[in-house]
Amino acid sequence: MSKPFLDTREAAQYLGINEKQIYTLINDRKLPGTKITGKWLFPRHLIDRWVEAHVANVPEGHPFLDRAQGLLLIAGSDDLLLSRLMSLYRERFPNTIPLQSKAGSTEGLLALKRGLCHIACVHLINPGDDDYNTSHLRENFGDNVIAVVFARRQQGIILPAGNPEAISCLNDIIERDIRWISRKTGTGTRLLQDRLTDSLGSGSSPFDTDLTSDSHMEVALAVHRGDAGAGLGIEAVAALTGLDFLPLSEERFDLAIRKDIFFSDQVQDLLGLLRHGEIRKVAAELRGYDISDAGKILAVA
Repeated sequence: MSKPFLDTREAAQYLGINEKQIYTLINDRKLPGTKITGKWLFPRHLIDRWVEAHVANVPEGHPFLDRAQGLLLIAGSDDLLLSRLMSLYRERFPNTIPLQSKAGSTEGLLALKRGLCHIACVHLINPGDDDYNTSHLRENFGDNVIAVVFARRQQGIILPAGNPEAISCLNDIIERDIRWISRKTGTGTRLLQDRLTDSLGSGSSPFDTDLTSDSHMEVALAVHRGDAGAGLGIEAVAALTGLDFLPLSEERFDLAIRKDIFFSDQVQDLLGLLRHGEIRKVAAELRGYDISDAGKILAVA
């Protein structure tokens, strides 16, 4: 049986490259991996998907989507406000069924590249700056993609109600040995977490943990139950679960769409709802959202 996790040497052998090049790929091209007690480990199945996502000259055409008549297929990151948008879409367009796979931003981009979805939901911080998504979209699609702003939202540390440990920064979590819950590799929140790890500038990290979750809500529920003392997530889920929240950054959550399917009826019907009064009302009721730019098309190439 193949090992599910590879160390740096094994990953280099698997990819047929020099071991030193692994570190370059981690920094420059976001090779998926996680550092456990100072040692890098790489999930074999995510390396395979990373390689697929970087394949050049992918044939054009979308035979899968051509057969998906009556469906709107969405893949990528999860979001509370987006879930409400899906409900509104069902109400307004009952002849089309929206289906969403909440597999994380990286998986969403891969599905979009392989022609398995109409829209990828992404919030991936760019390497080297604090902007979101554009570098990742450019690398994967060149100029054959359109990014549409869905919302800006607050990401930060979800803490127990009342913040009993008086956490005010990431270093407090390290010093007080607070148990951390991570998001899984490939999600936009995990990429932000890795960026924050690098900013700590030490070998110690609150993120070296085997406790992981699939969604923002799972992080909040783990903190609420006491299974974890802190974790990254969006402000909206902290507010809904009555937990404390320490804001760290504002991120942009975009809808990525290939140009050759941008004007399909399913996609245009959804985009037409971005400025709907009900969505604005829900965004105002939830904490941590700014949808003033919803529907804005961004330059990627």
